[in-house]
Amino acid sequence: MMTELFTAMNIAGCTVPNRLVVPAMVTNTCTKDGIVTDRFIKYIEEKAKGGWGLIITEDYAVNVNAKGYEMIPGLYNDEQLEGNKRLTETIHKYESKLFCQIYHPGRQSSKLVNGNVIPLAPSAIKDPICQEQPKEMTAEEIKSIVKDFGDTARRCKEAGFDGIEIHAAHGYLISEFLSPFTNKRVDEYGGCFDNRVRFLDEILEAVRKEAGKDFPVIVRISGNEYLLGGRTEAESFELARHCEEIGFDAIHVSNSMYASAPIDQIIAPMYTKHALNMEVSEQIKKLVNVPVIVTNRINDPKMADTLLKMGKADFIGMGRGSLADPYLPEKAKAGKFDSIHYCIGCLQGCEEKLLTGDSLTCLINPRVAREYENTMEKVEKGKKVMIIGAGPGGLTAAYTAAKRGHAVTIFEKKNDLGGQFKSAAYPLGKGELATFVSSMRKALMALNVPIHLNTEVTEELIQNEKPDAIIIATGATPFMPNIKGIESDKIVTAEEVLLGNYDVKAGPVVVCGGGEVGGETAHFLSQTVRDITVVEMQKDILNDMMIMTKICLTGYLHESGVKVLTEATVNEINEEGVVYTNTAGERLTLPAEMVISAFGYKSYNPLEACARKNCSEVYVIGGAVKAGSALHATRDGYEAGLTV
Repeated sequence: MMTELFTAMNIAGCTVPNRLVVPAMVTNTCTKDGIVTDRFIKYIEEKAKGGWGLIITEDYAVNVNAKGYEMIPGLYNDEQLEGNKRLTETIHKYESKLFCQIYHPGRQSSKLVNGNVIPLAPSAIKDPICQEQPKEMTAEEIKSIVKDFGDTARRCKEAGFDGIEIHAAHGYLISEFLSPFTNKRVDEYGGCFDNRVRFLDEILEAVRKEAGKDFPVIVRISGNEYLLGGRTEAESFELARHCEEIGFDAIHVSNSMYASAPIDQIIAPMYTKHALNMEVSEQIKKLVNVPVIVTNRINDPKMADTLLKMGKADFIGMGRGSLADPYLPEKAKAGKFDSIHYCIGCLQGCEEKLLTGDSLTCLINPRVAREYENTMEKVEKGKKVMIIGAGPGGLTAAYTAAKRGHAVTIFEKKNDLGGQFKSAAYPLGKGELATFVSSMRKALMALNVPIHLNTEVTEELIQNEKPDAIIIATGATPFMPNIKGIESDKIVTAEEVLLGNYDVKAGPVVVCGGGEVGGETAHFLSQTVRDITVVEMQKDILNDMMIMTKICLTGYLHESGVKVLTEATVNEINEEGVVYTNTAGERLTLPAEMVISAFGYKSYNPLEACARKNCSEVYVIGGAVKAGSALHATRDGYEAGLTV
C-alpha cells in the first residue's frame, strides 16, 4: 500500500497534487531560435495527462548563446513568449504544475550548437566530453549573464509558469562557479565558499527582483560531483543550508557533471545503483525546512513511496521513467504496477540520440516526442492483423495496432515472448530488461490480443487465418561465418549460453566476437569460469554499445579478469581451440574447451514472399529487415502498428 506518493504538498504556495516530479530532460524538439513547437507542447502534455504532480521543463537558455544543444527552448526575447503561453495554458487544463528550468551551459557546450560562440566558464578549463576550450569570464560578462537570468525569469512568470528552477547542477555554468573542480578564480567569484556562491546569490537576487518575492523559485544542485577535487556531500550540505538562507523555496538533489565517470553520470546507465542520491537527499532534508526533491535512477513508484516514507525526500524525480511510461502515475494510483512500462536504463534513445544531435526517443516508448504526429485515435474499421514474431518489434507493433482498434493476433515459434530480448536480460546488470517483455505481455492481455506460442507460421496457416495485414517481425539469427570447423560440437551461441541451455563448467573459453553480446556473455561467464578470452577483429571491443555503457562494461571485463585479444581474425576452430591471424600475419592458436559464437547477427526473413503471395498488405520490420538494436525494432514496430 502506498501512503505518501499521492498526497499533495506545497512549494512556496504552489500546491503540487502528488509527489511525482518529471525533472528537466533535453528533448531537442524546439526551433534553432528557441521557439517552443507543437511537438514540444504535446510531449509535455502527455505527462500532464498521465498525472505527474510537477513537471519541470528542459533547460531554457537565458541568452542566444547559452545553449548546450541546438534545438532547446529559450525565454531570452519576447518573441518566445507566445509559444510558452500556449504551453502553460495547455498544461493548466490538467492538475499538474509546470516549472521552467533556466540555465547557462558554461563550458559544457560547443560552438557548433551555440551560434559559433566560444563557451564561457569561470576558468578556462576544457570539458573532457565537449572538448571545447572555454573562455574565462570577465566581471562584465558575469554581470551581463546575471541580468539575463533575471530577464528570463520575468518572461517565465509572464508566460504563466507556476515556478522556476535555477539549474545549478550537472557541471553547467552556475555549477562550475560553485565547484573547486572548475573554478580556479582568485577574484571575488573564486576561492572560498562565500566567493564561489556569489554568482548564484546574484542570480537569485536578479530573479527575485524580476519575478517577485512570492513566485516559487527552486534550485537544482549536484550533491556529489564524484570527481577528484570536485564538490562532495560535505560542502553540498553547506550549500543546501546556504540556498535556504538566501531564499530558495525547494532544493532538488542530483549528482555529477559531464566530466564524472559514466557509472556516476547525470543520466545514470543501467549499471548504476538505484536511488544513488537518497542518502545525500536525506541529510539535506534534515538540514533545511524547505521541500527536497531527489532524483536519478528511480523508476518504480513503490520504491518512490518507500523513499518518501523513510524521509529521504519530499518529492521523487523520475525523468527517464516518465519517458518510458508517461502514464506511470495514473497506473500506480490504480494499483496497476505490472502494466507500467519501466525504464531499463539503456540510454539508447534518451541520451545517445542527443549526442548525435537528434531529438530524444525511447526504446521502451517509441511514441515519446512524437505525440504531435497523431492522437492514437481508433480507426473507423479495424483490420485483422497477423504479427509473426514476438520480439520487441513484434510486441510493439501488436500493442500499437491493438490500441488503435485492430483485431491483432501474435504467432511466435518459440515457447516464450521477447525474442533475443529475453536472453538480453541475463548478463550482469541487465535484469531490468525483462520488465519490458513482462509489461508488454500484460498490456496485450488487457487488449485481448491472442498470443500463440510454439507456433511456426506456414503458408497454410496464413491461408487459414486470412489476415487483412501481416507484420513480419521474425528478427535476426546468429551469424556463423564460413570458416573451417564452424560446425564443431564445441561451438555454441552466446544466446544458448545465456539462457542456460549449455553448462559451461570450465575453461579455457574463447568468445569469438567482441561486440555487446560477446562482451556481456564473457562477463556473465566470469562468475564461474576463470579463463575467458574475447577475440575481436577490430581495434577495440564493444563498438556497438552506447558510449556510457561501453565504458562501464569495459571496466567490468578488466576487473573480472577476462582477457581481450583485438585485431585478431578467426580462421579455424579445431580440437585444440581457435586459430586466428594477428596483424603481423601470424597464425596462432588459443586453447579452448568451449568456443562461444558471438560473431553478430543476420536478418531472418523466410516468410515475406509467402506472406505477399497471400496478403496484399505486408510490413517487414526490425531485424527481419536488417540486424540491429531493439531501439530500431520498437520504432519500426510502432510505425507499422500506426500504418496498418
